[in-house]
Amino acid sequence: MSDNNGQGDSGFVNTFVFIAGFLLGAGAAIMLTPESGSQLRHRISRGARTAQDEFSEMAAQTKEAMQAWSEEAKESMKHAATRVNSAMDTTKQAVKTSPTAPFNDQDS
Repeated sequence: MSDNNGQGDSGFVNTFVFIAGFLLGAGAAIMLTPESGSQLRHRISRGARTAQDEFSEMAAQTKEAMQAWSEEAKESMKHAATRVNSAMDTTKQAVKTSPTAPFNDQDS
C-alpha cells in the first residue's frame, strides 16, 4: 500500500477552495446588498475602473524599474568587459616581454 494519501496536492486544493469560497462570498455579499440594480452596476464599474487604474500604474512602475535595471546591467557588463580586456592585454604584454624569464627566482 502507498503512504501517499494525496497530501502533496492538498495544499493546492485547499488554496483553490479558499479562493473560490472567498470569491463566491464576496459576490454574494455584493448581490445581496440593499441597492438598486443601477447603483450596484455603477459601484461595480467604479471598482473595476479603480482596479484597472491601479494595475496600469503598477505596470508602468514595473516597466520603468525593469528599464532602469536593464540599463544598469548593460553598464555593468560593459565595465566588466573592459576590465577583462585590459587584464588580457596586460597578460599578453607580460608574456611577450619576458618569454625566457624563469618562473621561480631561486639563485641562493
